Amino acid sequence: YKFYLEAGTTKNLAKLMGDSIYFWQELYKHPDLDDWWKARNVRNFVQNIPQNTATLVVGGLFDAEDCYGAWRTYEAIEKKSKNNNRILMGPWSHGQWSRGEGNALGNIRFDSNTSWYYQNEIEVPFFIHHLEGKANIDHLAEATIFFTGDNKWRNFQEWPIKNMKMTPLYLHGKEKLLWTAPASKNNFSEYVSDPAKPVPYTEDVHFRRTNAYMTDDQRFASRRSDVLTFQTEILNEDVTLGGTVIADLFTSLTGTDADFIVKVIDVLPSDFQYPDERYDSGRNGSDFYPMGDYQMLVRGEVMRGKYRNSFEKPQPFVPNKVEKVRFELPDVAHVFKKGHRIMVQIQSTWFPLVDRNPQKFVNIYEAEESDYQKTTIKIWHDNTFPSSIILPVIK
Repeated sequence: YKFYLEAGTTKNLAKLMGDSIYFWQELYKHPDLDDWWKARNVRNFVQNIPQNTATLVVGGLFDAEDCYGAWRTYEAIEKKSKNNNRILMGPWSHGQWSRGEGNALGNIRFDSNTSWYYQNEIEVPFFIHHLEGKANIDHLAEATIFFTGDNKWRNFQEWPIKNMKMTPLYLHGKEKLLWTAPASKNNFSEYVSDPAKPVPYTEDVHFRRTNAYMTDDQRFASRRSDVLTFQTEILNEDVTLGGTVIADLFTSLTGTDADFIVKVIDVLPSDFQYPDERYDSGRNGSDFYPMGDYQMLVRGEVMRGKYRNSFEKPQPFVPNKVEKVRFELPDVAHVFKKGHRIMVQIQSTWFPLVDRNPQKFVNIYEAEESDYQKTTIKIWHDNTFPSSIILPVIK
């Protein structure tokens, strides 16, 4: 963090680092998707997996290093290879499937030792079966997925599953989320994004980036004027999501570029607490983090606006022209329980997870401090421009 703060811009950061880190210099030369990046994309080569080689793609729902790669690698193998291929996703941070108990991440609990279950019931039998021909793995489904919210493992014979329906949840005025499209005219919500005062990724200040931010409480962000917040009424039945989330936004801005961070959040009931949770009304506060009205981050993702139409050919925004920004968030497997709410937050900075966008159409690696500018961003939600978050709802 100190390094970033002293540098101020990506260009100055490169100067501080000099030529000592070759890979950094290579990244610096390739700001857009090109052959250099394509050569490093494992999905372009999975067709070379031998047909008699079994693969088990394992990943974490809250892998802060890469919660995208496992889903898409499995998908690519299914499309391009003819081998025995399966996927398993647990409620883990990066590598948590191989260490620790996997019964919690940050303030969120999962009710069982999920890492132990994977290691003993899946991983060991899988290797013994394929390497020694001994263990029985008939119980291993095509897709073994842990669903947070109700904290249960579920088995599927395909992923995505057939009875999943992509269902839009529409943004409305007065910070509402509804399953019906808006009927109003000329309706939008707006905020001013200032690169000099970016929205942090977590409420606390840390020396290192945390893993637990993937399930962190987002109430601190809800209180900021540069974060739009929309939520449903209290749910009268469970809503189960399993698959890819799509942000389908209509936006206009006063600048020529901006980032769009979309977060899908589970708002816990006001009286929610874990069974052993105790509160001390004395001067020392509570023994546990207060979970009533907790805004659990289920999934967050960023789209750099200039790549909205192509990662290979960036395009500037036309100031004040309404344009569509549509992008995928990595897959989710989560149950929003009856009595909870679904919340969506939209913002344009997420520091320091995402480098600051000058909000001016430039090569950000070469941006000067003078290029960084405030921008007013409108998210439209009316009958002409019905912004929505499209959710993979499982019935």
